[in-house]
Amino acid sequence: MGLRGPKPTADRLLLVTVAYPIYDDLWVLAKGGRRGVAKQSGKTIVVKGANLPAEPDTLIKLLEAQTVSQVRAICRDSAWMAKQPNSYLARCLPTLARQFLNAKGDRRYHCPRSDRPSSIPKQMWFLARTLAGAMYGLSPRRSINLIGPGKPEKIFENIF
Repeated sequence: MGLRGPKPTADRLLLVTVAYPIYDDLWVLAKGGRRGVAKQSGKTIVVKGANLPAEPDTLIKLLEAQTVSQVRAICRDSAWMAKQPNSYLARCLPTLARQFLNAKGDRRYHCPRSDRPSSIPKQMWFLARTLAGAMYGLSPRRSINLIGPGKPEKIFENIF
């Protein structure tokens, strides 16, 4: 314990390196994409690109879910998550369903209050940052403050 309370369990660099893959997983879930899939061929491991189809209906269901059991059922039924069991989103979302719902209920998630397409990346980045913090036991506000402001595409430019 430090002079002003306990030290954080995660620093900015760790949270950014966890939040960005979650953000990327949300976008691939929405729009589809190409991912490397490792397959073992004898003693060698070969990484081949695999096309992952978009599942926008799954993302819409997740954003409309109201209970923990609904979030977990959506994750179980998702073919995308079954194909990507080692992705950050597939690993953390079922276990952190309560924190996901709390993040969606946060007033900052709905800010700006508009239905413009430019608001969607901001909301996904907010969810990714809160899930990254929840993986390390941080509150949504604390994880947002540690990562700081910025667009996910430019976050690595000012990492240090």
